[in-house]
Amino acid sequence: MKISASLFCLLPPFLAAGETIVIPTIDSVGLFKNGLAIVRVSFPIDGPGEYQWNQVPRVAHGSLWVESEGAVSIRSTTRMVEEATEAEAPVGVLQKDLAGKQVTVTLKSGGTTEAPVLKGEVWRIPAAATVLTWDADYSSLDPNSGSYYWHRRQLAGNPLGQTATPHTGNFLVLQDDAGGRRYIDQGTIASLAVDGPFEPAAQLQERPVLIFDVREAPAGGGAIRITYLTKGLAWLPSYRLDLSDPENLEIRQNAVVRNEMIKLENTEVQLISGYPNVRFGNVDSPMWPGTGLAAFFQQVNQSGSASHGILSNSVVTQQIAYTGSRGEFSWLPDIAEQGSVSDDIHYESIGRKTLKAGDTLSLDVAAARAKYERVVEWTVPDPRDERGRYQADKDIGSEAWDAVRFLNPFTFPMTTAAATVIEGGAFRGQSMSGWVNPGQQTCLRITRALSIRTQSSEIEEEGQRELVWIGGRNYQRTSVKGRLAMHNFRNKEVTLAIRCEFSGELLGAEGEPEKSLRTEGVSSINPRRQLDWDVTLPAGEEKILHYQYQVLVAR
Repeated sequence: MKISASLFCLLPPFLAAGETIVIPTIDSVGLFKNGLAIVRVSFPIDGPGEYQWNQVPRVAHGSLWVESEGAVSIRSTTRMVEEATEAEAPVGVLQKDLAGKQVTVTLKSGGTTEAPVLKGEVWRIPAAATVLTWDADYSSLDPNSGSYYWHRRQLAGNPLGQTATPHTGNFLVLQDDAGGRRYIDQGTIASLAVDGPFEPAAQLQERPVLIFDVREAPAGGGAIRITYLTKGLAWLPSYRLDLSDPENLEIRQNAVVRNEMIKLENTEVQLISGYPNVRFGNVDSPMWPGTGLAAFFQQVNQSGSASHGILSNSVVTQQIAYTGSRGEFSWLPDIAEQGSVSDDIHYESIGRKTLKAGDTLSLDVAAARAKYERVVEWTVPDPRDERGRYQADKDIGSEAWDAVRFLNPFTFPMTTAAATVIEGGAFRGQSMSGWVNPGQQTCLRITRALSIRTQSSEIEEEGQRELVWIGGRNYQRTSVKGRLAMHNFRNKEVTLAIRCEFSGELLGAEGEPEKSLRTEGVSSINPRRQLDWDVTLPAGEEKILHYQYQVLVAR
């Protein structure tokens, strides 16, 4: 996609000697679900020299990389450019309204004297000089405070402080081809005509640019390819499950793509899902002129905790993965590798799209069928904390849910997303699907199972409590008996998928449940365990399951 000059609202700039204007093509964008995107752009070169890109993207620290067959360095600087303005009502200042226009000025006549007529180009007032002010007191930055950071963000749209705009007072200044100037008292002007069609004036402004200094290049030229991580693009997935067929469900994956970054024209778009570690995703690169060293160090301090390394939002977390060797910089898959999967990341191409900034696109990405099972899901959460203490205010799980259980039928992972369930054209419920690998089983809740009564309880066995000394702390070892009761008030048989979580050492359980350890028990004095049953409960019947475990409780 070629970025047109109108996109940047720039006319041909005043170039430094030897610089060549380039308009990069956006080759592809890879979208995460939290507003970050991987952008790949490129432009051709005809040999060594300096190439100017009149657009400095706002990139994440450490993510701007350049591929080239030769030696290239990049400099972020400023240039004076003519910025085209929209047609607007005159502000009443002739020097500004008519800047750069050829005009004919008729002066007031003195009695019978013929009115003098002057012709020339209205002189354009140079842009104001810039004043750079930086905060160099880095040691004063408090990593727990974002006050300075947010102050800088408010000023980011105009990073270079401007002085007062110069003016010409009560004079209209014309200039001729030889560079001479004529100052006309506006009080002596009788009339003024603009020669030729009136078009919006271009204002001379100092704007940030990127200068690519190509010291070495292949004979006959080559190309510069740039990859960077930025913000302003996201995709939001959702699933629709149709249970109208009693044996096979139909599942569709939809994607909503939101573009708040830049115009995309026939650009390859990839949807990325996974769980990334991007430590500096919220740190602006110093290559972007909207930040300074003080703001940069502030953001680095704020991103120092482990939780900042994972990109997350209310929908899902994402990941960037290295996918193999295809040259010096090969951290994105080839566009041809649609549906490419690594161990923990997935890229799915949706083809070439055209989206203006502010556009939103919704489309179906995939559809499949799968066998499924209707079950009643009942989860009894662990009522104890990491020290084995009973938490009286914690819900011990008396609610059961109608659910659908199936294997992921896609050739790629199901990502975390909203999942809507319909049956016979009627809405049944909405749940949240987690990450599910191809062929892996998942269970999605549909609605409360009000016709299945469930009840759980635990009691401590009577007897002497044994005192145990571990790691400088007293614990008491006690035995606990648990009871799970369920009653089916429906007129048909149901399958209950029961999960009971507890902390301690299992002594016994009825019904031969599947036993496993839970990962969240790493820092607990007691191992965190869970029991899983699949129980068939005929219509109108009741069933009770018992289990027993020992637990250490901090005194």
